[in-house]
Amino acid sequence: MAAQRLSRRQKQILQWLAADQQRTRGMIASSHQDLVRALPGDKGNTSHSLRTLEIRGLIVIGRSPGGKAESVWLTSEGQKGAAQLTGSCD
Repeated sequence: MAAQRLSRRQKQILQWLAADQQRTRGMIASSHQDLVRALPGDKGNTSHSLRTLEIRGLIVIGRSPGGKAESVWLTSEGQKGAAQLTGSCD
């Protein structure tokens, strides 16, 4: 994770996903729509950042049969990255 630079938006996404995962105790994947609504800014920028994080292996985007993003969750690498951002050592 240290070798990859993250944009402010990407950091916000990782932090939001980590908080949502903690809230649901990891039992429910985070809603793509909830994530987009929770972050300020335009949907296109958020969607681009999500795709970049997915390519880097930090998140997984669950899609409907039609290809629409429905859910998002952190990979183990994404959890480590989010922990580094928040300063926690979980």
